[in-house]
Amino acid sequence: MVEEQVANTSTIIEGFFLQTVDDLIFDVKGITHPKDKKIAYVRYVPIKGGTRSRGSSQTKYKKIYDLEKRYKFIKNNYPHYLFNDPKGRGLLQVVPHHLLKTIFDPRIKLVRIREKQSPERLEKLVIEFVDNLLALSDVSSRALGISGSILVDLPRKGSDIDLVVYGRDNGQKLYQAMPRVFGSSNAIHRYSREELKELWKNRGQEHQISFSEFFQLEKDKRLQGKIKGTEFYIRLVLLPEEYYEPYEKTVIESLGEIELEGTVEKNGTQIFTPCIYHLTGVTVLSKEEKKLDILPSRIFSVRGRYCELAHKGDRVRVRGKLEQIRNDREKYFQVVLGIRDNDFFKRKRK
Repeated sequence: MVEEQVANTSTIIEGFFLQTVDDLIFDVKGITHPKDKKIAYVRYVPIKGGTRSRGSSQTKYKKIYDLEKRYKFIKNNYPHYLFNDPKGRGLLQVVPHHLLKTIFDPRIKLVRIREKQSPERLEKLVIEFVDNLLALSDVSSRALGISGSILVDLPRKGSDIDLVVYGRDNGQKLYQAMPRVFGSSNAIHRYSREELKELWKNRGQEHQISFSEFFQLEKDKRLQGKIKGTEFYIRLVLLPEEYYEPYEKTVIESLGEIELEGTVEKNGTQIFTPCIYHLTGVTVLSKEEKKLDILPSRIFSVRGRYCELAHKGDRVRVRGKLEQIRNDREKYFQVVLGIRDNDFFKRKRK
């Protein structure tokens, strides 16, 4: 059964959620996937004593936050959702197409919320926020979707609003409009200094960067904030045809940890998912790989926290996983952030 109809499984990308025949609920990561499965990570699991339920269903769910705990749960209980990627991405969590029960499309969910006669409190906030975005930008309503707990009908008190915007053009339009959105109403605002301090702690970044560094990186971000006390996050997601990394033609080699400095070469790609910072003037500070014939040319992450951290001309310092990428067009090296606990991104003072 597919509750949220989509044309076919090839349209499933970042922002979608999947329910399996085991009633596990996964969130899809990235925009390129193997032909017969989707790279996705378990988020909600049916469990006795769970605190969340979907509508009138008697099944209770628990949310698993930590990535390490997600892997532990799958390894111990449902190892058939693990996949040792032959293309070099390591041990992945995946949902094979033949184990799919329900596909949750963020765009369809948002349409249904906006059509509701009697929306819930959180849904009313979603409607108000989306109406503001559409009124103050040229974004197509068909490009907007709602993800996270709201998408799968598992929100609770304190849940945030996770919006997705699909496509480069729509993403750029929304990003340019966000200063007007923040200035249009006292109900919509960026995080305060104290709220950012709480975010710094909740993300576990206290051991990665100082709060003063974190504050400078986060204070002007446009894709996060609060509406009437409820947190919101916006992901600008590229479409598969806008990002060339075909799964079958791309081989990734992991080369250990690296720390480097570089200058951001251009704007535009650092606001999207995947998030990319093109670098010039790279200096390698430390690395595990002894032979490195080409300097890393970019920073890469699929985690939203690494978006918007620097702009053209900024000098940055990062630590992450070094990868060599080879496909039918090119070979290059990149630093991947968001995989290891000790990864960091710092913007150097000018």
